[in-house]
Amino acid sequence: MNTRVPKKNPRPPFLYFFLFMSGFAGLGYEIVWTRTLSVGLGHEIVAVLAVVGAFFCGMSLGAWSLDSRVSRSSRPGRWYAVLESGIGLWSLILIFFMPSANRLAAALISADPSVFRHWSVAFILPFLLLLPATFAMGATLPAMERLFSRMRRDGWSVGGLYAANTFGAVAGVLMTTFLIAPALGFRATAGLLAVVNFLCAAGVAVGPARREAERLPVSAGDGIEPGSRRIMWSLFLTGLLGIGYEVLAVRVASQVLENTVYSFAGLLSVYLVGTAAGAAVYQSVIPRGRFETVLTRLLQSLAFFCLVGVAMLPFAERIVSSLRNIMGEGLSGAIAGEVGLAASILLLPTMAMGATFSHLAQGARRSSGGVGRALSINTLGASVAPLVFGVFLLPAMGSKLCLVLSSLGYLLLIPERRWKLWLPAVIPLGFSAWLLIHPTGFQFITLMPGSRVVEHTEGVMAAVSVLEDSRNDYYLKVNNKFMMGGTASAFSDRRQGHIPLLLHPRPETALFLGLGTGATLSASADHPHLVAHGVELVPEVIRVLPYFEKATGPLDDPDRFRLHVADARRFVNTWRGSFDVIVADLFHPARDGAGFLYTVEHFQAIRALMNPGGVFCQWLPLHQMGLDVLRTIIRTFLHVFPDGKGVLATNSLQTPIIGLISSNGDRLYPADYIERRAADGRLRRRLASIRLHNTYTLFGSFIAGPGDLLCFAGKGPLNTDDHPVVIYQAPEFAYAANEPPYVRLLAFLDHLHPLPHQILQEAETDAEKVVHDRLSAYWAARNKFLRTGVGVNRTESVEGMLRQVRDPLLSIVRESPDFEAAYNPLLAMAERLHPINPETARRLLFELEDANPARQDARKLRESLGRGKWAKEACPGAF
Repeated sequence: MNTRVPKKNPRPPFLYFFLFMSGFAGLGYEIVWTRTLSVGLGHEIVAVLAVVGAFFCGMSLGAWSLDSRVSRSSRPGRWYAVLESGIGLWSLILIFFMPSANRLAAALISADPSVFRHWSVAFILPFLLLLPATFAMGATLPAMERLFSRMRRDGWSVGGLYAANTFGAVAGVLMTTFLIAPALGFRATAGLLAVVNFLCAAGVAVGPARREAERLPVSAGDGIEPGSRRIMWSLFLTGLLGIGYEVLAVRVASQVLENTVYSFAGLLSVYLVGTAAGAAVYQSVIPRGRFETVLTRLLQSLAFFCLVGVAMLPFAERIVSSLRNIMGEGLSGAIAGEVGLAASILLLPTMAMGATFSHLAQGARRSSGGVGRALSINTLGASVAPLVFGVFLLPAMGSKLCLVLSSLGYLLLIPERRWKLWLPAVIPLGFSAWLLIHPTGFQFITLMPGSRVVEHTEGVMAAVSVLEDSRNDYYLKVNNKFMMGGTASAFSDRRQGHIPLLLHPRPETALFLGLGTGATLSASADHPHLVAHGVELVPEVIRVLPYFEKATGPLDDPDRFRLHVADARRFVNTWRGSFDVIVADLFHPARDGAGFLYTVEHFQAIRALMNPGGVFCQWLPLHQMGLDVLRTIIRTFLHVFPDGKGVLATNSLQTPIIGLISSNGDRLYPADYIERRAADGRLRRRLASIRLHNTYTLFGSFIAGPGDLLCFAGKGPLNTDDHPVVIYQAPEFAYAANEPPYVRLLAFLDHLHPLPHQILQEAETDAEKVVHDRLSAYWAARNKFLRTGVGVNRTESVEGMLRQVRDPLLSIVRESPDFEAAYNPLLAMAERLHPINPETARRLLFELEDANPARQDARKLRESLGRGKWAKEACPGAF
């Protein structure tokens, strides 16, 4: 056999490029596949961790199984080319299989699965589905390491190759998240990544792999036998502790971050950059000293750097705000702040992690393999870390103690027993003691003046807080970012429940997607014979519902309320029944994953759950989205529900809420509909308390028919599972310094021209024509009322407020006697003004009587005050 090394071969460093591109494709696939599978498996922590675990386990299995075979082969380059080709080919096949896999997942999981069933399906299905690709991914690094070693004639290459692969992964995360997926969608992105795999395979096959069998193998040099329990346990536990630290640190930081798709990409990129940099430093700087001594120093440094990152967490808010001030407002400044925070807590630890893994893998390298097994064991530890730390330890011990113990865990792996080498470990030990004793916690809760924290839970998915203000009202916060309502906002929340329920003539079953404080769901209690199902993603939210019973009443009656802890998307896909009314809550579109609740496929699944004549209402938080996102969602909604109409939940300028409603057909209502629908006395009284008790208050919330909505939405892309443009559009608004919400509300209303026949049946009698005319006047008065409120200075005294709004509100009352929102504030001002200026108060009440003679409230108040307080003003001795 000719063992001469060929004279013409690509320089070995050229192989770094192929491994870089392989890492690029690998992390791109992980993002595409995990997001695509979440449609069927859900966004519960069970599904998220199971999919990631399945991905890692497939890689681990491939690295372990093929390590020895690839390492012993005289053609490792050919192995690499075949593996890359297999990854690309299976990726193309998955493009067609993924939709069917999601349907199968929904069928297997069911709506209310046991924990075991949910874990099993969420792990086994992705594991088997992705296995051909992940199995091959796991063996690419060992194949490239053996090819590189043969070409370079040196076995010291693990750190450099691992660094190149991981730097490629960084590029894959950033390019896929910021450029490729937003532009092309997930299927096209997967196809493009497959092309990258094929190019890597072809590049190696026609270059470095040519005549590779003629190259001599390279001896392993000094190393530890692959069967050594010590090195195997070290690899497993460093993988476990490394990902565990990341899970905990990110969980704490999520209370400060916006938690968008870009937040996730920034955090992951910093983690990978640190790991790659550490591997590169190990390859080029760290001397080839005694294995145990080098490992001891690396583990001590790793423990110390992790504790430094832990110590930075209490300053997370300051770090983010400082960097945003430096970089400016907008997307770039916000991302810089989030990346800066990630770097402060992750960069040094991950550099030490990258160097430590490279050292362990280099030490495991033998002539018969070892690098693949090292990667396999380390990846296996990483795959179970989210479950161990995120699901079990975090809720039981709290984030602070978990982070400190995970950092100190590295010290237990130190192989040296000489006290001089152990001496530096005193530093992290002392540091950890200080962190545990120090009172600083990892709770980031922004309090209003006079408020306090009643309960705070570090849940598996989010930190949930219940706050109480000085008026004894309770508020719900999730991750300190999302105010989920409270007892003081029950007026708006209950209207969001009642409006869609009232638009169905006799609902018997209703589904509420998203609970918050439960106020919207509680509206169903006022409708006789109605059974309501509520779905909430965060289990801790359901546990704190009793705090809000002042506004909701008890929600523990199983005959009326059935609560489910589930991802809304998965629940809709798996529920086997149907509903008369479906209400979707205010899903913040910028929150990572929420964009999938506004897709064509999700709306189609909801339509399939609706009974004939059913009503669906999708509430939209206009104060949390820009008009471009609103247009996309409306366009997508009308694609599935072409009869869609628009409603306004309240007349709020600060938190405007838009509702998109479909009646599963173009349903029109008689002029006296609400009088018949709310014949029950109790229901009518409850509706009066939230201003929905007559034709004008109910249908006065109507703002647009399908034509106006379609004209406003215009042409553009739909939000789909394959191309979820909302998750990429919405963060730009969340990160920017935006105009006040009322600017968007008024701009939206300017496009709309509602007509009575779009919501009411054609007027055939004179009485019905009068109702149509009064409703039109109500809408005009509502729009004027909203514009009047824009310039009002609410910090003024009562007299100052009256000077601002007196004339415009009286004009609105004259235009629409039915529009109570203009009448009631003037009535309240008169009562408050009377003790300090009775003459002005009396004159205001006379003007109200004149503006709306049909309503008697102003006259009754005037007479009441005249008999009581005003009479006493004339006779001070009566006090």
